[in-house]
Amino acid sequence: MVQASSVEIRKLDKFYGPFQALKGIDLTIPPGKVTCLIGPSGSGKSTLLRCMNFLEEYDAGEVRIDGQMIGYDSPGGSRMPARKLRDMRRSIGMVFQQFNLWPHMTALQNVAEGLVRVRGFSKDQAAARAAEALEKVGLSDKVANHPARLSGGQQQRVAIARAIAMEPRLMLFDEPTSALDPELVGEVLNVMKTLAAEGMTMVVVTHEMGFAAHVADQVAIMEAGELVAVDAPTRILHSPEDARIKAFLKTYHERNAF
Repeated sequence: MVQASSVEIRKLDKFYGPFQALKGIDLTIPPGKVTCLIGPSGSGKSTLLRCMNFLEEYDAGEVRIDGQMIGYDSPGGSRMPARKLRDMRRSIGMVFQQFNLWPHMTALQNVAEGLVRVRGFSKDQAAARAAEALEKVGLSDKVANHPARLSGGQQQRVAIARAIAMEPRLMLFDEPTSALDPELVGEVLNVMKTLAAEGMTMVVVTHEMGFAAHVADQVAIMEAGELVAVDAPTRILHSPEDARIKAFLKTYHERNAF
């Protein structure tokens, strides 16, 4: 089992000018568990996710990783020093919608680069760790391929390998399959299922309700910057009581009906 972090979010607010994107969010993410964030577009899911590693600066409240507040020295205090923030981020992996791979580097080089630049590995050490990470995501036969010679699903798996090579304690996924053709979604979700089974703490913004139903330990649904509910997948997805959840799921099923 991997080492896994906990996340505590309390009374979190985020503004963009006069617009309030997050409204008093309270959320607990236990170590080694998978939390899926679902909800309509523009509901604040990605903003909340990005606040967890301080890619978005929040305006009030707290985000704590393993009890340590990220971004600020204390509630309402000054911004933490850049070096301390970098140290905290080293234990947090993030995978985006877009793959963000360097086109001039092979899959192996893409994974190894951060190990050299951030972790101070030698090139040989980084190459060995990168090869292990690529094997883990089923790409040991693609180590010499450049991104242009990989499918979208393979590129996203390289992006996941790049994140897990850093040995994070927390993985954040921002709709990792939304840019993929439907036939490629499964290969990425299967890698994520493996990470979940190994005990990685994961927070996943997703529109894949099947993944949320079968892999998540808890589902958090958002609307208009508010956290509507946090509960087990069966209660959120199959027997919701809140009218807003029912409306969202009805719209989702209508859009995905064949």
